[in-house]
Amino acid sequence: GCMSCAKGKFLQAHPFSYPLWAQPKDPIFNKEIKIVVADTCPHKGNEGWCPGKTGQGNKFGIKNHFDFTNPPAKYDNYYFVWSKIECPWRIKRRYKQLSRC
Repeated sequence: GCMSCAKGKFLQAHPFSYPLWAQPKDPIFNKEIKIVVADTCPHKGNEGWCPGKTGQGNKFGIKNHFDFTNPPAKYDNYYFVWSKIECPWRIKRRYKQLSRC
């Protein structure tokens, strides 16, 4: 939820039937990235991606969906494997000042 941080990597898979257009050696699949959860996934108007309630899956069966503000090159809704991490103090401070979560 809001005020959470994580790190993770994209997998060489997505929920669609068309083939991947990024290649296995492309940086998108080989670089760990850190993320900040800035808000919750708004179900209304985004029903396909955002579950209706906590613990439910979206239309692809996924319980978490991230919208990346600045996605890496060759991004195409690839699955993202992540683990929660402690947010840096400067992120916590900024979040407290700016967030409405």
